[in-house]
Amino acid sequence: MKKPQELLRRGSLVTRFVLVFVTFVAAGSLLLLAWLRYQQQAEDERVFLRLAHTDADFVQRMNLPRSAKLAEDLQQLLRMSLYFRDTQGHFEPALQAEKIAWLKEMPRNEVLPLKNGEQALILRLDARHDMIFVRTASEAALSVLHPATRNALVAFWLLSAALGWIIARQMITPVQQLSRGLVSFFDSKDKIPEESKRQDEIGDLARSLTQARDDLWEEREKREQSERMALLGRVATGLAHEIKNPLASIQLHTQLMDVTALDAESAQSLRHIQEEAQVIEGLVNQWLYLTRPTPPKKQPLMITDVLHETLATLKAQTDHASATIETYIEKPSTLVLGDRARLQQAFRNIILNATQAMPRGGNIQINFTANDHHVRLIFHDSGKGFSTPALAHGADLFFSEKEGGMGVGLNVVNEILTAHQGSLSLNNHPEGGALVTLELPLAKAAEKSSGTDS
Repeated sequence: MKKPQELLRRGSLVTRFVLVFVTFVAAGSLLLLAWLRYQQQAEDERVFLRLAHTDADFVQRMNLPRSAKLAEDLQQLLRMSLYFRDTQGHFEPALQAEKIAWLKEMPRNEVLPLKNGEQALILRLDARHDMIFVRTASEAALSVLHPATRNALVAFWLLSAALGWIIARQMITPVQQLSRGLVSFFDSKDKIPEESKRQDEIGDLARSLTQARDDLWEEREKREQSERMALLGRVATGLAHEIKNPLASIQLHTQLMDVTALDAESAQSLRHIQEEAQVIEGLVNQWLYLTRPTPPKKQPLMITDVLHETLATLKAQTDHASATIETYIEKPSTLVLGDRARLQQAFRNIILNATQAMPRGGNIQINFTANDHHVRLIFHDSGKGFSTPALAHGADLFFSEKEGGMGVGLNVVNEILTAHQGSLSLNNHPEGGALVTLELPLAKAAEKSSGTDS
């Protein structure tokens, strides 16, 4: 048989609660019995004291003689020993010397025990006499069968049962439910325990567990992303090395060719080759930036010029995709502090995504606005817009809903804007199509921010 200590240490929460609660009820019952016994003894002493005062008043009022005969008559009536003591210390009737010595030091008007187990009470009758009452101390006769004792214990047990039920319902049951819910709690990031709505310690525990689970998932995702990035870095570095060498050779030879010696069609093909080579170079640089990001080389730029340069390099691709581009610019002379190549890369990724979202062609509107602190570029295409998962994860690395997509483009855009103290937001237009908003600080605001950071 297991010892109670082992059950407390190894048992379930319910077992430990029951053991502690049963111990509490047992101890409470014993304390209740002790209290009832004390109350019984106190009540018995009060009755004794009241009876003694009544008899002393009767003797005093009737001016009865303080004689041994009166004391003996009262003894038979009251079933206790009575004595009269004068100022000379004489007792009527006579008393043993041992008891006389005990009574000599006793104060008046208090029920006190004698050394032989009896109780004595001394009351002042008049200026010359005391009246002494001596009785055998009554034994407390408590029994579970006694109505008062039984009713008190039953009331205590019922109160304890109600208290135990309340504690179990308010504490044990929620903890059990929370414990059962933890079986698959850490397997899913979306599961929220019902107990987290409680505004007490159990709710705090549930919310702490939820936060710990979310932190664990976030750490796991970061670790997985780090592992993917490490693999991606090795692959991208190798591919970049393999692609850049022949690409540089292609670009060099196209630059050395004499365009004037070519006919119009060949010259157009040469320009197309040069543009496509630049696209490939941008893609390679994008992958290298993703694996080994470096701080942007910022300089004052006319942001509209950067946008038009990007549109010029993409004209062949947008024409081939039957995509028309319209620009609406409020303040063309707006300076930002940025890296020209990086910002062109960000614009290129957004426009290519919009073009791919319109497989049968369509329209891309670019609205440019500026205030005293920021410039805002809003790209609105006529495609079907972002899906719900894309709105939530569109800028996450490796998230893509396009067939064959790598999920890199918008992530690179977001990283570039973040490096420029800017921001990226994805939405859907009420009338249809996707809205991609880029926000960049003006050159003065960017300089102040950089100065503050330094």
